[in-house]
Amino acid sequence: MAGITSERVEFASEGATLRGRLYRPSDPSGTAPVVVMAHGFSVLADWLTDLARDYAEAGFAVLVFDHRNFGRSDGEPRFGFDNLLQLRGYRDAISFVGEQPGIDEKKICVFGQSASSLTAQFIGALDARVSAVICHTPVCGNRATKFDENDEKFEWLRENWSSLNLAEYEPRKLPVRFCRLHEGEGQVVVEGGKAVGYATNMKRKYSSDWSNQVFILQRKLPAQVNEQRLPAKHLKVPTLFVIAKDDEVPMCEMATNRRCFDLIDAPKEMVVVEEGHFDLADNDREPYREALAGDLKFLRRVFAGN
Repeated sequence: MAGITSERVEFASEGATLRGRLYRPSDPSGTAPVVVMAHGFSVLADWLTDLARDYAEAGFAVLVFDHRNFGRSDGEPRFGFDNLLQLRGYRDAISFVGEQPGIDEKKICVFGQSASSLTAQFIGALDARVSAVICHTPVCGNRATKFDENDEKFEWLRENWSSLNLAEYEPRKLPVRFCRLHEGEGQVVVEGGKAVGYATNMKRKYSSDWSNQVFILQRKLPAQVNEQRLPAKHLKVPTLFVIAKDDEVPMCEMATNRRCFDLIDAPKEMVVVEEGHFDLADNDREPYREALAGDLKFLRRVFAGN
């Protein structure tokens, strides 16, 4: 694609090799700010290709990678969704990209989509190298979500997220299905035809090894990085929430997303896009273009000069 360059990259994370692609503006002025980007619950890094390219066309470097156990990255069990290892994966992606030539290590934004938007909030609150956070269709919970009256759980995570020896905490493996396709076993995470259509279209568009079967890996810990209401109030860097007005994913309820947004004690912006969760992922649709415009406006404001 004209205007950008890209290369396949890999880096180590917790004994596994994570793989992705590093996009750069073809003619950057000095060093470029970078967006570190990983995919949502059961999808793949390739499915973020359009967004990564559009960011790079606008002058930002982008590292997009597959979470451990997914896509081109190593790790077992395959399609095992491990929140804490994904958080450490972001940590190691930041370390890797900050060492690359042409990257401004002082201007690092983390991006998360759906489930990874929660991980992006956590890494934004826990890793001092992060300069900004973008969350597409953020996972903040629903009306049943109880917000903590004290910071005990978050402070435990702050102390242990990066150093805890996970070999001492064998995870329980819970099989689920992303959507109501026939493949796999277990509860369906996202009901409705839009989830099926999204998965079917992306499988057709990209040849990556996608699976409707996902295994949620859960460890018994004093606090978890899948507790949706925990990180927002601890964010101290500029943050953008891009919310789908008619989000059909149960843990992306509008009212709770707004409540989390209100808790952010930092410069913050919200873009509300018409339609639903998966409409933001289709670059031929207006919701995608609205989300992209909001992202670029935010990034240019945060990283003045781009």
